[in-house]
Amino acid sequence: MADLSAAWTHRNTLAEALDQALDLLAVELRAVSTADLIDFLGGFSPARSPGPEWTATFERLVEQLWEHLDPAILAEIEAAFRARGPIWAAFANSFTPQHGEHLRAARWHPGGAKRAAIVLT
Repeated sequence: MADLSAAWTHRNTLAEALDQALDLLAVELRAVSTADLIDFLGGFSPARSPGPEWTATFERLVEQLWEHLDPAILAEIEAAFRARGPIWAAFANSFTPQHGEHLRAARWHPGGAKRAAIVLT
């Protein structure tokens, strides 16, 4: 029984830490300049990323961007990546209004939860 209690305490501690991390991410996303954000996003390219796990988190970041940033900023990001040429088209497509609508429609907010469910991958 002690192991179960410890596991549940650990789960709750991690949930609170994740909640705090998401709040911090939202603050930082709103504070960063568009130019710095574009530079940061460029690091998710497989050719520039520090590893495949970094690139794999790109969609999770895009979800957060659509949740916390003004659509005008996302349009600037889309234009910047589209201007880099066809190799960046997938990045640019992540910032189209259609993709944002898709993400909003797919968001699941369980009853009684403080925030929408998130995927950690």
